[in-house]
Amino acid sequence: MKRLLIIGAGSEQVVAINMARSMGIEVVVTDINPSAPGMALAHHAEVVSTHDAAGNLAVAQSFDVNGVITLSSETAVPVVAHIAAVMGLASFSEETAFWATNKNAMRERFALFNVPTPVSSRVSDLSMAEAFIARHSLPMVIKPSNNSGQRGTHRVDTLDELPIALEDALHFSTDGEAILEVFHQGPEINVTAVVQQGEIHWLSFSDRITAASPHFGIALEHRLPSKIGPVALESIRSASELAIRAVGLQNGIAYPQVLWTPEGPKVLEIAVRIPGGYMADVALHSSGIDMVEFSIRQALGESDPWGACQRHPSQPALSVRFMTSLDVAHTQTPITHIEGLDRASHMPGVAWVRCNLGLADSVPELTHSGGRFGAVLAFGETAEEAGYRSLQAIKEIDFVFETTDASLVRNKHD
Repeated sequence: MKRLLIIGAGSEQVVAINMARSMGIEVVVTDINPSAPGMALAHHAEVVSTHDAAGNLAVAQSFDVNGVITLSSETAVPVVAHIAAVMGLASFSEETAFWATNKNAMRERFALFNVPTPVSSRVSDLSMAEAFIARHSLPMVIKPSNNSGQRGTHRVDTLDELPIALEDALHFSTDGEAILEVFHQGPEINVTAVVQQGEIHWLSFSDRITAASPHFGIALEHRLPSKIGPVALESIRSASELAIRAVGLQNGIAYPQVLWTPEGPKVLEIAVRIPGGYMADVALHSSGIDMVEFSIRQALGESDPWGACQRHPSQPALSVRFMTSLDVAHTQTPITHIEGLDRASHMPGVAWVRCNLGLADSVPELTHSGGRFGAVLAFGETAEEAGYRSLQAIKEIDFVFETTDASLVRNKHD
């Protein structure tokens, strides 16, 4: 029996744990949270942080694993590469892991490979940021150099907004740097692909629909097929390939995020991990290929994981719509009832409904992607039909809260 280490045992990793077990693989997981849902599902579970390279390497060596992967966790990507390098396992290189997780280093690689991308600069203090803005024009976008999920990411429209935005970006960065870039207007396209021996297999091109200000950059919906048209998509494909080559990815998952602007495509960033936010579902139902299965097979050193992957039925159109405090009024009071989940899951075209909140939980604020507490996946003949179905399903769900005087208040989406 082969043995696989999965770094992270949260809800995003559960699908990989279950799939690996169904494939007859012995599963080892690590997570800093001993109560993470995947800890009880694996054959072996160790309490180790996802960003602890030495601790995870010790676990990998003690169990003599045959492969290592992570899902959704940006901080675990360099750890995966380090373990694979030390133990001689199949994976992307440590250089690729660094280029794909440090946005400033990524942009330097983009420049070497002529990847179209926003003009940017690494900044670590206010004077550096002000100097860059003086050479260009507002608005700008500022982000931590090495974090994900829109944490510490802000649009800056005035110089008065800069100090607080910079402070927040640096707070979420682990290397003391942020990246400041020129803002571009246009729809954002999420791209998914798998790479095997340098050959790119494209899985999906979907529209990333984001929340309005002040919730900058947070996705509320993924919708497929993209509405931007075949000519623009071909340009986005070409730009995405340049980005994949720039970070040196020969084997693994590619997740470029690209803006379509009046100047053409602008690659914002690229990840080399299975993305969160149910993008694996988007890729699966677009292409028929499960990137989780591909990752497991590739990590275990199979010669042709692409050829070995099961082919699933594809869908002409889909919508993944997230539940947020924009749908249910934010409250600090506990949830006493959640009604309509079963009705919503049986509505026409709805594939599944997932809610991560339970009784006594409260609705989180939408400050970053972690504020999304559930989602609906719906299919349709067109993207518009799929989007309508996912919205109707969310409207069917009713959250009931207990107020301070013990009366009940209902907060249902209008």
